[in-house]
Amino acid sequence: MAQVTQQSLAQSLQQTLSANAQERKQAEQFLKSVEHGEHFVVPLLQLVNSTEADEHIRFAASLYFKNFVRRGWATSDETEDTISAADRQAVKSELVGLMISAPKKLQLQLGEAVSIIAECDFPERWPELITTLVGKLSATDFHVNNGILQTAHTVFKGWRSAFRSDELYAKINYVLNEFTEAYMQVFATTDRLIGEHANNRAALQVLLHSLNLLCQIYYDLNCQDLPPFFEDHMAEFMQTFHKYLVYTNLQAEGDDDDVAGDLEEVKASICEIIELYANRYEEDFAQLPQFVETVWSMLTTVGAAHKYDTLVSRGMAFLRTVVRNPRQRQLFANGDSLQLICERIVIPNAVLPTADEELFEDDPMQFVRRDVEGSDAGSRREAAADLVRGLLDQFGAETTQAMSRFIMQSLAQYAANSADWRQKDVAMFMATSVAVVASVGALGATRVNSLVDVADFYNTHVVPHLRAVDSDRDAPILKADALKYVTTFRSQLPHDVLVQALPMLTAHLAHPDTAVATYAAVAIERLLVLKQQGVLRLGASDVQPHAEAMLSHIFTALARADSPQKLAENDYLMKTVMRVILASRTSILPLAPAALEALARILAEVSKNPSNPRFSHFLFEALGALARFACASDASAIAQFEATLFPIFQNILQQDVAEFMPYVFQILAQLLSVHQGSGRLPDAYVALLQPLLQPALWAAQPNIPALVRLLQSYLQIGGAQLAAEGSLQPILGVFQRLVASRANDHHAFALLLAVTLYVPESALANVLRPVLVLCLSRLQTSRTPKFVRNFVHYVGAILCLSSGVSMLLDTMDSIQPDLFVSLLQNILLDALPTVVGRVERKTTVVGFGLLVASPRFQNSPSYAALTTPVLLQVTSILMDAAVKDSKAQADQAQADDEDLDSLEIDDSGYQASFARLATLGDAKIDPCPQFTDAAAGLAQALKPAQSVVASSQLPAEARQFLSTLLQS
Repeated sequence: MAQVTQQSLAQSLQQTLSANAQERKQAEQFLKSVEHGEHFVVPLLQLVNSTEADEHIRFAASLYFKNFVRRGWATSDETEDTISAADRQAVKSELVGLMISAPKKLQLQLGEAVSIIAECDFPERWPELITTLVGKLSATDFHVNNGILQTAHTVFKGWRSAFRSDELYAKINYVLNEFTEAYMQVFATTDRLIGEHANNRAALQVLLHSLNLLCQIYYDLNCQDLPPFFEDHMAEFMQTFHKYLVYTNLQAEGDDDDVAGDLEEVKASICEIIELYANRYEEDFAQLPQFVETVWSMLTTVGAAHKYDTLVSRGMAFLRTVVRNPRQRQLFANGDSLQLICERIVIPNAVLPTADEELFEDDPMQFVRRDVEGSDAGSRREAAADLVRGLLDQFGAETTQAMSRFIMQSLAQYAANSADWRQKDVAMFMATSVAVVASVGALGATRVNSLVDVADFYNTHVVPHLRAVDSDRDAPILKADALKYVTTFRSQLPHDVLVQALPMLTAHLAHPDTAVATYAAVAIERLLVLKQQGVLRLGASDVQPHAEAMLSHIFTALARADSPQKLAENDYLMKTVMRVILASRTSILPLAPAALEALARILAEVSKNPSNPRFSHFLFEALGALARFACASDASAIAQFEATLFPIFQNILQQDVAEFMPYVFQILAQLLSVHQGSGRLPDAYVALLQPLLQPALWAAQPNIPALVRLLQSYLQIGGAQLAAEGSLQPILGVFQRLVASRANDHHAFALLLAVTLYVPESALANVLRPVLVLCLSRLQTSRTPKFVRNFVHYVGAILCLSSGVSMLLDTMDSIQPDLFVSLLQNILLDALPTVVGRVERKTTVVGFGLLVASPRFQNSPSYAALTTPVLLQVTSILMDAAVKDSKAQADQAQADDEDLDSLEIDDSGYQASFARLATLGDAKIDPCPQFTDAAAGLAQALKPAQSVVASSQLPAEARQFLSTLLQS
């Protein structure tokens, strides 16, 4: 292995930034080859800390370190431990000091690594962390303190989203005991020094950053429960928080109106704290009325500059929390209060900011993405809408009346002067805010304000913006508003309205404005998955008349891109393409040739430089769905798919486009499976097999699940051919590689299951002994629950073969006489109930039922003695799983369609390492498909041995269960 030094790491990291793809690849391979070696991480951290190194190299080193920790720090019985104990200790010894000294840009990367390590090791395997932090706190050097506080916040912030548990509370209490006294001293000192340095701008910047970190940590330590320490000192802390919420000092103000300064961040953090207290600790929060008055006043006077956005958003969030509490109703019950809140807080913050107008024009995709998916910081508009919904909770009629006046005034002003489009925009936004009572992402608004007529507003004020694509030329934002209205209220609008809207939405896919076309795509995509009582609201007959236009408009819009990156930018359009194909099902066939050509052209282009994983995923999902439904409707269509896609796939494999290779293997598996029934592998796939078995491909973890799926298709189509041509040994070589890995042994068994079921039993008998020897070796040297579970299922699969019982027992005896008796008694019996999955449980139950019923088993005293234990275990599986199995069987027929109808990227297994294509369907292999469920299979298996069952020593309940099963 190459010697790892700062210099070699710096050189390789520099090369990873190269524009030369080959140079980048070589550097990445070198880093991957050395990262699991002992002492790799020490020079890496030294490089991060080196002030002599180029700042870009230091940043690349910090990023690599973070990803190195993310990949390998956490360990379990099911994963390999790739970081040595010495390196782990070295990291924990150096990391706190490095966090203190590193520039802020590097701190962010190192901080994520600290968070991962702390989640795994703190406090049990990193008990010195808190004492180290406390010991390094300084009474004078606040640059050092900021590094320490940043580290502490990085460790603690994960508690905000953690589920309550005894382990979590023990961890928090440990920190409170070790940290709070020192924390309060630093808090008081920081407050004092801010006063002493009121005219020192540079000192204030450092001190206010400290105060903001202290506020963040205060939230961290209080987010799960109110600790006694903070309850005892609440008055002191709240007095200081109030002081800085109203604090003004020109020296503390930031210079940039677009970026929040430290003072604005401090005030925003304080609003976050008081919102937490108002929500969780109201009874102890005596200062609540004072803060309500202060925040109310602040929101009516704060400026419109972008730097105040987070402060304003959190201030309104605090008011929303308070107003939704019936016990605080009196604070807002004054007749003028609601009017003033609406007039002086809600309406001014509901106006579209100038910066957003510019973003709509200059970067429409960023505008849409932030609007559709939200942002971490939130926006004034979102906060204003949330505040309105909070007011509606307690003052429904009054709030609706107050807001309706403003909405009607704005609509009237727009009607009088259409150039004043901002009035219509704010009216549309506020009308939506007042109407929506509850919503979920999959359905839009699920409950609406009974005082608002959503359909009437749609017909009167929304439809005029959708009738003609070329309307609103000077105000395309109004078209975006109209399209968003349809998306938001899709569950509330009648079916006939949605059907009438569909052609208008389709036409707007051709709008020249990117944002408008994208909002149209989002609206269509959401409508195509909308269900009511489990049934799609828009059926194939509603969609089909517009499918061709939808696809044509989207492909035309994508074709305007001038680079692969620009082409892949708009994943919303590609997601809609996928959805249109899924909604069309087999009726997509007439459109398939043109759609395939367009998708292939896009794939060829984006493969030059993959840049958007979401776009890539939806592109391959669209290809998979198109192939699935077109070939299901016309099997001869496979020839066109293979002729079109193979050259592109070949280029992707030759150019080693790592991001796309797992997708290519999955699509190849799907295309190959269409040849089922031919009995032979097509020549093109035969030529591809040997390259697929090369170790380099299997060295890349993301490729493994997809390659296994592809080899399963090879075996399914041409198992006998592969066995006759001597190709099983290379495939079993892959199995040998995978079964040795804790991370991949389940893939090994998936591959082995295909070998077992799809090659002739005579060929299987020749290779079963070395296979079982490998499995037994793993059981002996590196047994894990996952491995045992998969091995038990595999044994069950062998037993389901026509001559499986004799084949398995003969092979086991050839390894060692009576080996299987020992294996069954000491390992397999206890592991039988651990098998999970409907098909897996069925296979295991049926297989071991066939084993017990076989003459070979019953005629051997050593085996026959295990009859009752085996029957007891398989019966317990059925008795425990009876309800689950019956429900699973009842739902199975519609499960695939439901998955495709509602397919979302997060549900499809999408992640950075491997993304399973859900449109390809489930590749699960069923060794006994003739049985619909485990119970029916066991009854059939045991029928030849009913007397054995009757004479077994089973408990009464289990015997009765089996007796009933055999009589059914």
